[in-house]
This record gives sequence, structure tokens and C-alpha cells, in this order.
Amino acid sequence: MNLQELMTMPFMEALALIVKGAVDEYLDRNGLLSAIAEAAKGEKKNDSNSLDSEGALAFLKENGYPMKKGQLYKMTSDPESGIPFYKFGNKLHFKKDELLVWAESKLVSGNAVGYLSPADTSKKGGRR
Repeated sequence: MNLQELMTMPFMEALALIVKGAVDEYLDRNGLLSAIAEAAKGEKKNDSNSLDSEGALAFLKENGYPMKKGQLYKMTSDPESGIPFYKFGNKLHFKKDELLVWAESKLVSGNAVGYLSPADTSKKGGRR
């Protein structure tokens, strides 16, 4: 658009075009325009290693270790479970890499052979 066309436009319309052009040029020059367009798509990028309890459940499920919310909370209250977690106030937080190592350590080989002991039948029971 040339200067003559801008001079014949209403002031507010011309000002809006000038500002829009300047802002678009600035954003494009600094690479911010593409970042804004990507953010507008709703793509949430979470490169953080930290997860809340909902994120931990989703992360475990994505990696083939589905777990229910109650089970996760129960494991955090049992020190013998060994699940790695952190508390921030009253919120639980997990680290992705530690959670994955823990989950993989809980896997049992399909070829594992266990020893089953017979049930103790010496107890007297039943109806009287």
C-alpha cells in the first residue's frame, strides 16, 4: 500500500493498517510469529521432566504400565513399594526418568519359575 492510499483512508483505519504491518513484521523478523501460530494450534509441549499425579498416570499408561489412581496413591504411602515421588506441599510430583526406571524394575520375566507351596490342610474348619 502506498502513501497516497493511506492519506485517502479514514485515520483510524490507516493507523490500524500501519500498526498491524509493523507488528507482523516485528514478530516475523524475531521468529515469534511461528511460535504464536504453533501455540494457537493448542499444541502443548511439556518438555519438563516433572509430572503431577495425573501426568504420572498418563505417562505410565503411555509406556505400557497402566495403573489406577488409587493404586498410585497407595504405593506412595507404602515405603516398601519403592515408587520414586516428591511432595510439594500436599501435591505429589514424579520425575519421568525415575518413574520409568522404577516401572521397568517391577517387570517380571515371563519365563520366571516360582515355587508354589501347597495349602495347609491340617487346620480344622468348616461348619459345626
